[in-house]
Amino acid sequence: MRSSTAKAQVVPLRPDHAPLPEPDGHGVIEAARKGDLVAWNLLYRQHYAAVLRHLCALVGRREIAEDLAQDTFARAMASIEGYSGRSSLSTWLHGVALNVARNHWRSNERATRAQTQLELLEACRDLRAGQLDRVHQQKLRVRILFRVLDELSTSLREAFVLRYIEGLGATEAAERLGIEAGAVRVRAHRARQQVETRLRALGWVNTEATP
Repeated sequence: MRSSTAKAQVVPLRPDHAPLPEPDGHGVIEAARKGDLVAWNLLYRQHYAAVLRHLCALVGRREIAEDLAQDTFARAMASIEGYSGRSSLSTWLHGVALNVARNHWRSNERATRAQTQLELLEACRDLRAGQLDRVHQQKLRVRILFRVLDELSTSLREAFVLRYIEGLGATEAAERLGIEAGAVRVRAHRARQQVETRLRALGWVNTEATP
């Protein structure tokens, strides 16, 4: 007869009792493919911060980026079978995040255009007033830059963000965008020219502050 004081058996999270490999190993990705939630939790914890930073750079607002980051991992979980392994999982996740950001831009383009222009004009007015401390001036400059980026085409905006805000090399940016490195350089240069022209038109003469 079993003792009444015997410890209850702990049911493991993983039914096969096999230990998970390190988060960046191939085994944990394969476990995630099979729907292992513990594996997905490891991948989420490993990559969330980088994906969030990427989305913050793309959309310019942390609260929006946080929502898009959740959407990114939900989509990644649903489409993990499409991950071929030819690139790193990190690169693949950033590609998913980029597509999520593109969908966000398309769905909000018309609805937010008027609001974006109003915010841009108000921020420029406050910056020119010259009555703000340095921290608030920097925040306004960031807001103005992202409102100007909203005016660019998607392809130019992506190239500008990856090259001048995230600081990626042309090769790495090209891998994320699925285009040639030369095309990234051309797009980024063209985007920077348009951004600087727009900033000068708005009275922001100090274009050295542009990333």
